[in-house]
Amino acid sequence: MQTNGLDMEGWERRMANIIDYLAWRGDILLSQVPLDEVDSLILSYLAYMPLDGIVPSQVTDGRTRLADAARSLIERHRCEGIKLAYTVGDSDADDCVLLEALANSARFADIGLRGFVDHYDQEGQEQFSAVTFDLPDGSVFLGFRGTDSTVVGWKEDFNMTFEDEVPSQRDAVVYTEAVYDALRKPLVLGGHSKGGNLAVYAGMFARDEVRSAILHAYSFDGPGFNEQIAASPEFGSLEGRVHTYVPQSSLVGILMWHSEPFSIIRSDSVSVFQHDVYTWQLMGGAFLKVEKRSDSSRFADRVLKTWLADLPIGQRESFINGIYSVIAAGRGKNLGDLLEGRSLLAMLKALGSLDDKTRSDVQEA
Repeated sequence: MQTNGLDMEGWERRMANIIDYLAWRGDILLSQVPLDEVDSLILSYLAYMPLDGIVPSQVTDGRTRLADAARSLIERHRCEGIKLAYTVGDSDADDCVLLEALANSARFADIGLRGFVDHYDQEGQEQFSAVTFDLPDGSVFLGFRGTDSTVVGWKEDFNMTFEDEVPSQRDAVVYTEAVYDALRKPLVLGGHSKGGNLAVYAGMFARDEVRSAILHAYSFDGPGFNEQIAASPEFGSLEGRVHTYVPQSSLVGILMWHSEPFSIIRSDSVSVFQHDVYTWQLMGGAFLKVEKRSDSSRFADRVLKTWLADLPIGQRESFINGIYSVIAAGRGKNLGDLLEGRSLLAMLKALGSLDDKTRSDVQEA
């Protein structure tokens, strides 16, 4: 059996990922077969891309065709060495293949991109980025970026365990409301990793008029919410419209608390490396699902929830801020910078200078 030059029997035996999906379904217009869960993952993943200077920053300042944006990204990577999306693994080669396939895909090529924002604030401990996609059915897809390789991005993730609202969650609500006010179109929200958390949070906490315009909110291996949010009246306000996907050995998407069931995706990788979307397997227009998560994922889920339940909010904050003060002493912006000799020495010195209470909280946690 042949489809778009792809040997479908071989494709089925080795299983497919999102790149294979484009080879199989790239010639089918979105107007013929509407946006599905795999399309939503692809658009969510594109939010990781460095779209500054390629996509207009204002929602009302026109748009860039996805095909043109994809080719610009490939050229920028090849000529300037700029990294494309950030994931668990080294994915630049896969990213270039994906972007080339998207540029040549009738299904995606003419989608318009607009409203790209990218905000990094070390002092305010915020890493936030989002982009809007115009879909042919008149709706728009808002893609929220997950955690990148910056130290601040990871610190903000941990802040979610004790803060009622972290800055990127607040900005996700502001961004969603601003897009709706500018375009007055039905909304689909989505994101991978922290981006999934932001998509669901923005949907829950947007004002009523905007929430009513949300068709779906997709969270792809995105963490849940802390106890304060889980106890709020907004928690679960998107019931029936939230679609959460985790790989079978998920360690990220099972963090904290969710109000919705998971769809569990088969991955061809292991442990935390299943967070990489290129390892997620699919057939046709849907992910390959399994009935339950792995033993290791369920064990980690129980242990982490017990740990959070037993650790008071104040002690969580002290623990996380204490660890961050040590890491920040290394003066590295990205996680890779921390492995440099001077950074390691500075971090060891900072560890020894923690005050007694913070040291005690860190040790106990």
